[in-house]
Amino acid sequence: MRHRGKTYWRRRRDKLLKAHVAAEGKILDIGCGWRVYSEDAVRLDVDPGCNPDVVADIQKGTDFPDNHFDTVLMFDVLEHLEFPQKALDEVKRVLKPGGTLYITVPFCFPRHGVEYYRFSDLALNKMLEGFEVQIIPVKKGKFWNLIWNYYMQDAIIEGYFVRARKK
Repeated sequence: MRHRGKTYWRRRRDKLLKAHVAAEGKILDIGCGWRVYSEDAVRLDVDPGCNPDVVADIQKGTDFPDNHFDTVLMFDVLEHLEFPQKALDEVKRVLKPGGTLYITVPFCFPRHGVEYYRFSDLALNKMLEGFEVQIIPVKKGKFWNLIWNYYMQDAIIEGYFVRARKK
């Protein structure tokens, strides 16, 4: 049985992706799993069972040349990494100047699999030094916004959608 929080987060995340992601040029999808966000993307995952184009751990570096990709996608990946800063450093290396990194990270719903971190907007900004960063908090739907705005000043954030352009 699927947990309602996960289902809700995925629906909200996918809606944000459709509205805000403009993946163009050479695309790298890190932690792709079984999903395909773009047929044109190079799919990278640590699990060979997902049938990615490249089996690698982004935290340990890749064989891609410097400044190779126009767009990098990391959807619900960063929180599972033991060394997320190493992964982001590798992304910065392979992303072209002016290229765009898209990240989603859940923040407040039940854990699944192995998760090492929960990221605040402040932490994400610090980790993405060298990027122009836009962070969009993903909050509960209209009914919950009404309740939380009234009682708790909109205290609950489900996760973050991040768009970062390499300087």
